[in-house]
Amino acid sequence: MKKPICISIILLFVFSCFAGLSFAAEKPIKLGVMFIMSGPMGGYGKHGKQAVQMAVDEINANGGILNRKVEAIFEDCKLKVDIGEQIAKKFITEDKVDFIIGPTSSGVAVAVSKIASENKKILILTQAAANSMTDDLFNPYQFSVLSNAMMHSRSGAYYMASKPLKRWMCIGPDYNYGHESWAAFRDKLKELRPDVEIVGELWPKLMAGDYTSFIKKIAELKPDAVWSPLWGNDANNFIKQALPLGLFNNIKFAFPDGAALETLIPLGKDLPEGVYVAARYFFLTPDSDMNRKFVKAYYERFKEYPDYMANETYAGVYFIKVAVERAGTLNADKIINAVEKEPLAWETPEGWKIMRKEDHSVVEDVIWGETVYSEKYGFSILKNMEAIQAEQICRTPDELKAVRDKYNKKMKEGKK
Repeated sequence: MKKPICISIILLFVFSCFAGLSFAAEKPIKLGVMFIMSGPMGGYGKHGKQAVQMAVDEINANGGILNRKVEAIFEDCKLKVDIGEQIAKKFITEDKVDFIIGPTSSGVAVAVSKIASENKKILILTQAAANSMTDDLFNPYQFSVLSNAMMHSRSGAYYMASKPLKRWMCIGPDYNYGHESWAAFRDKLKELRPDVEIVGELWPKLMAGDYTSFIKKIAELKPDAVWSPLWGNDANNFIKQALPLGLFNNIKFAFPDGAALETLIPLGKDLPEGVYVAARYFFLTPDSDMNRKFVKAYYERFKEYPDYMANETYAGVYFIKVAVERAGTLNADKIINAVEKEPLAWETPEGWKIMRKEDHSVVEDVIWGETVYSEKYGFSILKNMEAIQAEQICRTPDELKAVRDKYNKKMKEGKK
């Protein structure tokens, strides 16, 4: 009576061995991941790295991609263009990666994208958000899985248009992301509210540290509201320095990156109530099975809630999975053709994302809300949340055509 059991155990062992050999027969799929992972902005890279680790472990536990194991190599680009370039070249020539994920800053991303394109390596943008990356600087070897500066800014304009705020100004970081964010917000707001008046623009350097002179200038100009694409530790420092001067008492502020936990958690009770903030993803929404499981698994593993950088990077790894599986190959050109053949949709904790073929940019809604301190979490969360629909904020058909026409013209000129 025991023989069938023994045979079953032996067969199970043999099949397991063959399965293991099959999984190991092919070389692993390598992801080269670079973010800012140190210094005052290092939280962005930490969440990105953790998300990649979680996604890779999940994918490998479920058979990998095309029955191949996935591995990730991590590097800190330190928000420096030259270091980002060095890492990208190392990923390609030494590590032989199949895909590059990152970086955090759009300023670094421009240089990394050029290197990736020249070497026909697909770059997945999961944190860099300048809309020029998928517009003037579009190339087919990059895909953006997060809502860009233009989408966030347009969503902010729709959100603010109904509010009794007429005199606006901006304080933002002095590089492409900051300028693009303000331009898109300003133009859309003036379209929706022709009575709006622009009273000033201020452009501190990234990681400026001291914002005293800028705070005084805002107080002098007395706007009704300020658009501020300051992010991470820059936003934190600005808010901390502005609080003692009462800047938030009579002026409303809108931070398109303000719902990042990298801002909400460090500021704790100091963050004023009623500040307008946006989220590419906020861990309390949507109330879906996938998001609840993601938040629970992330918290149990890393002892913290997932920030938007975690969700977007997690989504980026899964985009690679679905894109490769659609193409049935790791060949970059064939993957691009497979994605462009028809829009590629995949499910993420924040909901379904759709990748457009025209600009390789994602289609998704943007969440806005107002800050309110939560005793339960020990930091501010969002109240009065409102989802600005993707159809209102994404590029129009004419804008998409312009992106592709620019790229095609560039290619034709290059062949002459």
